[in-house]
Amino acid sequence: MENTNYSTTNYGAPPQNYMTLAIISTILGCCSFFGLGFIAGLVAIYFASQVNSRFNAGDLAGAEKNSKNAKMLSFIALGLMVAGILYSTYQWYANPEMVEQQQEMIKDMMEQWGMEAPE
Repeated sequence: MENTNYSTTNYGAPPQNYMTLAIISTILGCCSFFGLGFIAGLVAIYFASQVNSRFNAGDLAGAEKNSKNAKMLSFIALGLMVAGILYSTYQWYANPEMVEQQQEMIKDMMEQWGMEAPE
């Protein structure tokens, strides 16, 4: 039986799987619009998890494609997170009365639940 792990194939080292980047972008993607960055990060994790198994199966083209998809989706998730933070910051400064209304609403909700509202 032939051993198909990457150390004995002629392909060299497997492509980078970007798993760390995908996990970080998934966590930070929670700060994006409607959780779209979180979803993109989850899909990036899926693609990153497929890189090594495809490479070990001898599918170098599939491993490279999944590596590129994982990297691209991770950067999309990070971009959505940055856009979400920039938009929130803009809203904070452009509509200070809306922020005050939201703070009052939060205080009212805390009082309804018997929690002590900060001053």
